[in-house]
Amino acid sequence: MRQDGGHGLSGLAAPAFLLALGLAAVPQTAIAPASVSADLDGDGAAETVTASPSRGGIRVQVSDARGRRIAEARAPSPAGDVVPFTLTTAPIGSAGALLEVTASTDASECVSIWRLRDRALASVPIRDASGRALPDCEAPGWTWRWESEAGKPSELVRERSQKVDGGTLVTREAFAFAGFSLDAVPARSGGEINGVPIPAWYPETLFTRTSLETLYNRFGLDEMRREPELSIETDAARGVFALRFRSGGTELVAPVDTYAVSGGDATLAARAGEKTAHVTLHLSGSGLSVPLEARVEGLGAPYDQRYAPAGSWRGGARQVYRSAADELASEQLTGMWISSKGERTSMAVEGDGPYRIRSGSSVLVPDVAGAAAPVDLLLRPAGGSGAGWAVTLRGPNAMDLVPCRFESADSPCAAGGPPETLRRVGARVNVR
Repeated sequence: MRQDGGHGLSGLAAPAFLLALGLAAVPQTAIAPASVSADLDGDGAAETVTASPSRGGIRVQVSDARGRRIAEARAPSPAGDVVPFTLTTAPIGSAGALLEVTASTDASECVSIWRLRDRALASVPIRDASGRALPDCEAPGWTWRWESEAGKPSELVRERSQKVDGGTLVTREAFAFAGFSLDAVPARSGGEINGVPIPAWYPETLFTRTSLETLYNRFGLDEMRREPELSIETDAARGVFALRFRSGGTELVAPVDTYAVSGGDATLAARAGEKTAHVTLHLSGSGLSVPLEARVEGLGAPYDQRYAPAGSWRGGARQVYRSAADELASEQLTGMWISSKGERTSMAVEGDGPYRIRSGSSVLVPDVAGAAAPVDLLLRPAGGSGAGWAVTLRGPNAMDLVPCRFESADSPCAAGGPPETLRRVGARVNVR
């Protein structure tokens, strides 16, 4: 995805890309029989494809250069006796060319891709980013085309435009030939909202320097909850690209108006009422997909600050976490703990982020935002209701735990006993 501030979905494709229709046979649209010619199997000789409507589909036949029929198949089609259809071929290098059959009505559109191999037509599934095959037929709304760069196999691209809450969302999905399927290419897919490309960034919360210093001190996290925090929402499926600030129980959302990338830095502007936030981001990680630092200007206090995710600005570490709760789970809670009675408790991270904590037979979810002083975080039962803990940190190697009962996933802690102090096994502790 190009992130240079250019508008229009042409920015999602390399400038050298051309429609493959200019490199292959011109598509033929028909209700009566139609035909196209192309070297489908890569043997250097062109085959001829003829197609005609038939009950329950489009009948497709392939003949060799001598006119001998060598393969046939039935392509999917919407219900109806008279259904217009299109034949298109697209080169895929030495393997030959693919055949696209599109049949459509006002209510349904069927797109199928075929490959000639070993004198047989085989259906080539189109797979989304999760690896699932797209349905043969869907409601109309997508515009399909082939794109090809010199010397490379053609890519199948589909686009659609739709109205969403934030304006006009244009979605682009690209699929590359992978031998037996057309697989989604995330780097060449994406969306634009009102002409602004929506990046695919790591979903993280960014904190002020004061917040992160409090977090790393492992003491008095209520001070952290009073500081503003920033989330950059990038959801191409919903057409959302916005800054979301939270501060003192209030929330400020600013949709992004402009966005550009140069090297490892990005600049963007976002509207918040009559004010405009100007943000400079330093990006890191694979594909420059992780905002590592953000500088915000233009909104005034308390939002105009520098922000960074948990895990950064701590020594030379480059590990970042999607939330303060994940950082605490990974860096603070894990390990072996011992009580004043000599009883040992083991805690370990379970699953991918957002992290959970396993302690014995219990699986707990860390919650920083739902706690209130003097409690620093809650350990809620993963099932939503049941037994958990209220945790007060006493530095990196000690903490007080109060048993709690939670009625639901967002209910407050109902204390169920006296606090118990745990210290990290093997650590010398100076409890505050």
